[in-house]
Amino acid sequence: MAGPRKAGLERLLTDRETSSPALAPWQRLPRRTLTIALSVLPLVALANVAVLVWSLGGVDLVGRLVAPGLLLVAAAIAFVPMLANSLRFALWGRFLGVGLGFRGGLKVVTGTMVTNSITPSAAGGMPIKMLFLINEGVPARRAATLISLQTAEDTLVMTSLAALCLTLSGFQLVDFLGRQPGLINEIETDLALLAGIVGGVLALVAALAAAVAAGLMGAGPRARAAALLARARDFGGHVVSDWLGVMRRGKGMALANLALALAQWLARFSMAGIVLAAFGQDWHPALYWLLQYLVQSISSVVPTPGGAGGAEAGFLLLFAPFVAAGVLVAAMSTWRLIFFYLPLAGAALVFFLLQRAARLRSAETDPLDAADPAVVPQPAE
Repeated sequence: MAGPRKAGLERLLTDRETSSPALAPWQRLPRRTLTIALSVLPLVALANVAVLVWSLGGVDLVGRLVAPGLLLVAAAIAFVPMLANSLRFALWGRFLGVGLGFRGGLKVVTGTMVTNSITPSAAGGMPIKMLFLINEGVPARRAATLISLQTAEDTLVMTSLAALCLTLSGFQLVDFLGRQPGLINEIETDLALLAGIVGGVLALVAALAAAVAAGLMGAGPRARAAALLARARDFGGHVVSDWLGVMRRGKGMALANLALALAQWLARFSMAGIVLAAFGQDWHPALYWLLQYLVQSISSVVPTPGGAGGAEAGFLLLFAPFVAAGVLVAAMSTWRLIFFYLPLAGAALVFFLLQRAARLRSAETDPLDAADPAVVPQPAE
């Protein structure tokens, strides 16, 4: 029975390969990005380990550490943001009736982490997350609602925490920046350049839209633009409707998700202080939280995969006035390994296992759906 059944399956796969269209690029995105990330991740992790070894100057790491157990605490905390963010997706998904679940939320979060590790951090975090949500069966407008809800929560929590930490730290960061006129000038120059680029892009888009609306580019582009605008208005109307539903009957869910967001961001930006405490440095929770938040903000606009280079340079620049010079580089390397590479390695593993489990479930329900078009048997010549 196995022989005829196998032959029949191969014929069905061959028919599918010759008659069915290939998967769209966005449908192949998770598998491709996973393959690339799993190849690049060991290299960048080894490079960071090399920086750590070089920074120690041949001295044993244990000799530099005062409280090694705190590194285990930091390592455990490193996974809190991933789990909290996944749970937030699951809760809002349940409220909106999309059936995403914790497993689906975890797959979206880990897939986004893996993809962002090989792309510039600010290049497409939201679009990438949108694609993963759609790939999990979430309708596009519901995916937009999920992302907008999380963005609003994150903005509220981060703004509140930054203001609180700035106050509790006694405005030490303000005093430091006041003593660094060169740094202030450089920041102002970078912000002016960024504003100029954004303004130029917006002006170009506005000019193009005006030309299309005036019919200068022909009737075809004008009709397509009108149809696209109508779809965008309908799409936005659905998202607004979802938000109104949240305001009417989702206040409790919003509070629960705000609590999870608070835990997520407190954990994420507390790791630097814990690592520095492990090296025997005085722990200033509010100041170090604020400094790590600024380091992450700097690295997010650096056009390198995962903000590589920007995070390290930002850490050394901002923490230097508050940390002993003898442990600064070693602490930076340790922090980078725990803060970025450790959860990234965990995310890559979890995403791989979730992908594999999904393919196995698909194979049990429909063997044809589990077939990868790249490995489908070719018809006999």
